[in-house]
Amino acid sequence: MIYDEIAPPPTPDNAREVADFCLGDHSNIGVHYHPVIEIVVNGQQVTIPANTGINHDGCSMRGVHTHDASGKIHVEMDKEYNVPAESFFLIWGETFNENQILDYVVDQDHEIVVTLDGDRVDTYEDTVLQDQEILRIEYRAK
Repeated sequence: MIYDEIAPPPTPDNAREVADFCLGDHSNIGVHYHPVIEIVVNGQQVTIPANTGINHDGCSMRGVHTHDASGKIHVEMDKEYNVPAESFFLIWGETFNENQILDYVVDQDHEIVVTLDGDRVDTYEDTVLQDQEILRIEYRAK
């Protein structure tokens, strides 16, 4: 994976920095793009809630948010950042890592498979979200 030369690489600290960014309104947008996150648990699509990151913890609009339940993520930031998937999950208040997605934990019978535009990746929560890319997170039987 190639990271933006200006922005810091995705790290747990960067994920929190991105998650904590409060856009407020559309007056200070320097970057605006739309990745998609799909979550499938045991063959069933999980709905990502509309308005995740809107009117959130005293912020009218986080830099990473949803407007509807389609899985389309809006990334609206003041400048270029590498936006790891973990940032969205921090805002949503859900867990995503190599061992867990939402309340589903990897065990001897189940695994988490992550693909980015159909290609399997092992970056899990550190996967950088890019415009129009589809991040698919699947919890399934081995």
